[in-house]
Amino acid sequence: MDFDRNLKFIAKGVGCGWLFFAAIVWSCTQEEPVTPIQEIHGVRVLDSRLSLSRMLEDPDIVTPIGIAVDAEDRVYVLESHTHLPPNDYAGPSFDRIKRFADTNGDGQWDELLVFADSITEGLNLAISPAGELHVITSREVWVLYDRDGDGISEERRLLVGLERPEQVYAHAAMLSIAFDASGHMYLGRGNTGSAHWVLAGSDGSKVSGYGDGGNIVRADADGSNLEIFSTGYWNPFDLKFDSYGRLMVADNDPDSRGPNRLVHAVEGSDFGYKSLFGGSGIHPYLSWNGELPGTLPYAVALGEAPSGLLNTNLTAFPDDFKDQLLCSIWEESRVVRINLADHGMSVRGEVEVVLEGGVDFRPVAFAADSKGNVYFTDWVMRYYPNHGKGRVWKLSANDHSHPLVPEEAYQAPRAHPSQAKWMALREGDVSPSVLEAALRSWDAFERHAAVLALGMTKFQTHLQAALTSPNALERLGALLAKRRMPSEDGVTLARSFLSDPDPDIRTAALIWVGEEGFSGLSADIARALSGPGFSVDLFETYLETVKMLQPAFLQAYQQISKPNAKQLPRALPQGFLSDLIADADTPTEWKSAALALLENPLDHRDVLVRLLSEEEDAARMIDLIRTLARSTDPVVADVFADLAFDPGMDTEVRAEALWALGRQSYTEWQNVISLLQSSEEAIAIEAARFLRFRSNDPATKQAMVRVLEDGSSCDSEGLRQQLMLSLYQDRGKRPESSDLAAWQALLDGQGDVFRGRRVFYSAAATCAGCHAYAGLGGDLGPDLSHVGQSKDRRGLLSSLLLPSQEVSPEWQGWFITTKDGKRYEGRQIDVGDSDIKLYTQHAGFISVLKSEVLDYGLVDQSLMPEGLLDQLTDQDIMDLLAFLESEKNG
Repeated sequence: MDFDRNLKFIAKGVGCGWLFFAAIVWSCTQEEPVTPIQEIHGVRVLDSRLSLSRMLEDPDIVTPIGIAVDAEDRVYVLESHTHLPPNDYAGPSFDRIKRFADTNGDGQWDELLVFADSITEGLNLAISPAGELHVITSREVWVLYDRDGDGISEERRLLVGLERPEQVYAHAAMLSIAFDASGHMYLGRGNTGSAHWVLAGSDGSKVSGYGDGGNIVRADADGSNLEIFSTGYWNPFDLKFDSYGRLMVADNDPDSRGPNRLVHAVEGSDFGYKSLFGGSGIHPYLSWNGELPGTLPYAVALGEAPSGLLNTNLTAFPDDFKDQLLCSIWEESRVVRINLADHGMSVRGEVEVVLEGGVDFRPVAFAADSKGNVYFTDWVMRYYPNHGKGRVWKLSANDHSHPLVPEEAYQAPRAHPSQAKWMALREGDVSPSVLEAALRSWDAFERHAAVLALGMTKFQTHLQAALTSPNALERLGALLAKRRMPSEDGVTLARSFLSDPDPDIRTAALIWVGEEGFSGLSADIARALSGPGFSVDLFETYLETVKMLQPAFLQAYQQISKPNAKQLPRALPQGFLSDLIADADTPTEWKSAALALLENPLDHRDVLVRLLSEEEDAARMIDLIRTLARSTDPVVADVFADLAFDPGMDTEVRAEALWALGRQSYTEWQNVISLLQSSEEAIAIEAARFLRFRSNDPATKQAMVRVLEDGSSCDSEGLRQQLMLSLYQDRGKRPESSDLAAWQALLDGQGDVFRGRRVFYSAAATCAGCHAYAGLGGDLGPDLSHVGQSKDRRGLLSSLLLPSQEVSPEWQGWFITTKDGKRYEGRQIDVGDSDIKLYTQHAGFISVLKSEVLDYGLVDQSLMPEGLLDQLTDQDIMDLLAFLESEKNG
């Protein structure tokens, strides 16, 4: 929007010391509104019944985040200037709140007041039921007063403040704010990077944590009586109530476990994440979709970086928007509608795109006026530091044939059967038979409400009976209820549950023992593995419980000996796994599960080689091969060679041994040439991959050419592609990297998961240099163990072909250049008073003195280079995708 301005600045001074402002009133000539519209400034409106118009843009508004609308339809926008501003940033050194108004009723804003400033790291705005504007920053919640009604806040009051930690990352601390109809305040707190945190209310009440997940904190309207309402979040970036009083939360996802999610938060709920166990989100004590006992599932899977929510009943949109939500998907440049439907005592839903823009459309937060128009902020650039760009948009209905009647903000919640049932259970206003049925329900939310009720005094007799019920769900409910209650019999009960016949109950018992530090049960926890239903997940939970009960960890945790809980040492006793594997009495399934977890397999070479020679089961042999392959040793190489060349051995065992042999210093490598003629495709392809970087050897080259010209015993297209790439660097005709549809068509073939794993860990692909899968690999990039659950085939291809197109903030690359010409690239930069630390691929954290630094800043591109697929055949890529997608339903 271009303004022909006649600006009148009204300077006003106040004695509070924190506010400097100017009120600006303008008259302006604005571009002609376009209605109805389908596209405006690169943003497509995908519902023809809606109209989009640009209300404001830079320089009149820059890097806007939060937004709110008061009872008189005045719009408040939080303008950010303190969000990682670059060294040369020209804006002010504080955030400010601008207020816009349409004084003449023409639908356009003609008045601007700087309502407040001197705000640091502002995140969001909300107007309470009392009509007071609140701002939440990364550390504080303030209420802003305009007592003389001049549109300028002359007083503010601190309601809630983060006492610890002293330093926080703005997107992992205080994030979001909402009020319910009765005036209670709800605050979203991020995971603070696992730092010890203390949040203090206006009355001195405090809540705190160390290594827990993000929380929803509830308080009275004046900031008093703080309590944790819900936990287990990564970073709950926004929260809003729907028309039935349900609190909906937009939660971003951990580094390696998606998707981002819409969560229905209820009292006492746990959604599975704890920062003690690191940022990947992958750990036996963690869940993301209600996988662990006592945690709840999310309502809807969302796109990357959901930032804002809005109850569509506040709008005048067409009536099929009733009881839905709008959500901004910042990373994907979209605004979506979430179609919600009842699901037990909660909701489920599907996402439909309403607005879609290009790289310069980054929607953040929403607010609606009394007429049902929706206003939302737009950060514009995919660049986190302040950059001087920004927009505010209005989304309205242009089809008024069947409109919604906009609800008033904070009107009393509508009645809903599931909410009534929740309240009855929560308050204990149910019969024992109803309570028992709720404990056995298929619905996790109903079971959770029953667990809360079971802890009430009036149901203690029923709680005791449930502890020994023949029904596993009733026993589990009793365990979970007991966990919430201070009692003297916790250790005794946990010990008994370790031997329960139900594996979910034994899992819950292990986690109870570990999180409570019941060290007296160290000798008992192995019982959890002995019952029916053994699984690798149960075994890993057992091992983590062993770590949690070690005296060194218990003491360090209790004393908060590290700034961040994830830095605390959690380790098994020395020799624990190797002794378990070597013990003749250890069940075979335990041994198989333990093999993949050995940290230094070479230290246990003789035991592992013996076990491999004695093993007859192919799957367990492959486990042993993968374990031994993590070390380089001539004895191990000979073992692999014997397996690879044994024609009577299982094909996949031979192929896996051949892959492992490629990781060894094998002097007799020319023997592999004969395997190019194998009739088993898996072996022939692996032989070709083994020999690729030796294709200049005359004997190797001759054998490869012969197979290409005369054909192979297995007649494999995958083998042909390997040989063409090895000999001639011929990959066949491939589309441009940006043409994802063409790539999907090219790779629309059958992939092999076993071969795909070998591709992932191959020298050609280099995936494992930066990424881990199932605990093996590097950590410069995200863990990919569950990437198939958060990305579809197109998303995976996009990440491989266009790595710079989508980079999560946690994986943003940084560089340091020194005065002597060196350049370092990595992530997790930490700029201190005297030095700069950077996490790099090959050296881990490095430290460079500031006096030696010429420059530092953001890397423009992803740390993952483009062109990685040039080293792979089409069949390699299909196999790799099959491997990455293999955990889709895991």
